[in-house]
Amino acid sequence: MRPWCWTSLAALALIAAGCGPSKPPLAPVRGHVYFHGAPLAGGAIVFTPDPDRGGSGPLACARIGEDGSYALVTGADVGAAVGWHRVTFQGHSPDAPPDARLPARYSDPETSGKVGEVKAGQSNVLDFQLD
Repeated sequence: MRPWCWTSLAALALIAAGCGPSKPPLAPVRGHVYFHGAPLAGGAIVFTPDPDRGGSGPLACARIGEDGSYALVTGADVGAAVGWHRVTFQGHSPDAPPDARLPARYSDPETSGKVGEVKAGQSNVLDFQLD
């Protein structure tokens, strides 16, 4: 092969390597979830990018610990996409007494009423109070 051909192949390989889907910028997000003033013991939290506020990217989620704490991940990466998100919650046990169950509205991004902004370049701490 001629030298220019090797150079062209190398250039194409470099261009192709950069053409894959890029990951959105992520920032770490942690916090606590409270229900009726007490830590929500168990369950899950999901951040869904809010297109009405310019948010985009993949979902981020976390298990809520027994002390109400959470730390978001997006796939295998720590954090959530930068921007605004609609936030939903899932209680840990459908067998819980009725007054200890999360209202169904909290599991739908359209009705939860909870939003959070993930800011770039910082560790975001977002706590949520649920009634």
